[in-house]
Amino acid sequence: MNKRLVSVLLVMLSAFSLLPALDFPAGGDYIFRLTNPELLSGAGSSAGGGFYSSGPSSIVMNPALTANDQRVMLNLGYTALFNTGDDARFGSGAQLALLIPSRWGVFSTTLDGIFCDVGKLSFGNLVHLRGGFSKDVTERLYAGLDLNVGVQWGDRTDWMIGFDMGFVYHWGTLGFLKDTRISGVLSGLGKPYQLGMPGVVTPKAGIAATLFSVANDNVAGAFSSDVSFPMFTNMVVDLGLQLRIAKIITVKSGWQLNVWEVAHKDLNLLPSVGVTVRFGINTKKNQFMIDKGWQQSEITTSGAWQNVYEGVHAASAGAAINLGLRDTEAPVIKMWNEE
Repeated sequence: MNKRLVSVLLVMLSAFSLLPALDFPAGGDYIFRLTNPELLSGAGSSAGGGFYSSGPSSIVMNPALTANDQRVMLNLGYTALFNTGDDARFGSGAQLALLIPSRWGVFSTTLDGIFCDVGKLSFGNLVHLRGGFSKDVTERLYAGLDLNVGVQWGDRTDWMIGFDMGFVYHWGTLGFLKDTRISGVLSGLGKPYQLGMPGVVTPKAGIAATLFSVANDNVAGAFSSDVSFPMFTNMVVDLGLQLRIAKIITVKSGWQLNVWEVAHKDLNLLPSVGVTVRFGINTKKNQFMIDKGWQQSEITTSGAWQNVYEGVHAASAGAAINLGLRDTEAPVIKMWNEE
């Protein structure tokens, strides 16, 4: 074998042999879920959750999820992080996100702020900007890419830059599963905040589907499951269950098993719980909204809670505004001589 190739392989093996000694910060793998209730309770689904939903915030999980969005969308989220133990402290996470569809594809951006040194969640202060682009390659296959940059200050000063890529494939019916989707993401391609926050070069795979539907789809249940391998030295499993009532109210629960954190007794085994409520708004008397075609829109409000670590809690609330109504009618094609 070529000596130069052997030398390269030895260097690579030496580098990977050092990875298990890295000290991953508690919560570093899901730090950006703490800014929005949909992310906190969504079980980290890269396949769009049990019942498929997407918006600018979802590019945190998979930049491909927004490829079929047709309406301008605004997301707002806030999370209070607090410690109920002897060392009572308070932190915050907030997110502002925007999605704009176009004829070329869908553009999304999120601006996150995290200010937290609460218990084991020692993040300092972070401001993080993410921009994504997605497109439907076919009716079933979506692809996406995002670029993210950020700064960190406080006890430590740092910066990061990187990009993520992903896909979602809408399989359809798979046995008794309906609306089955499979997904894949490769994230953390770049420089992270400090060592492994979030993990660099992290592959992730997911599946989600509807489990049952009764009463003319007025009551339905769904699940999602994801597995990721941060830096190829850890394994994180996410499981989610959702119950939808009358296509208006959705109750969610998500659970995560982080092998590294369990091995190092940074236990995070309690599930998250959340609820979303969707309703319409009418602004027919507002001329600006009429001119934009936004006289009828939708608002989805959401809330979530999780005991993140012993004594450390996250309570989150947010809203997503879809401007206008989704176009569900196919275009009508007529010949010149037809009326």
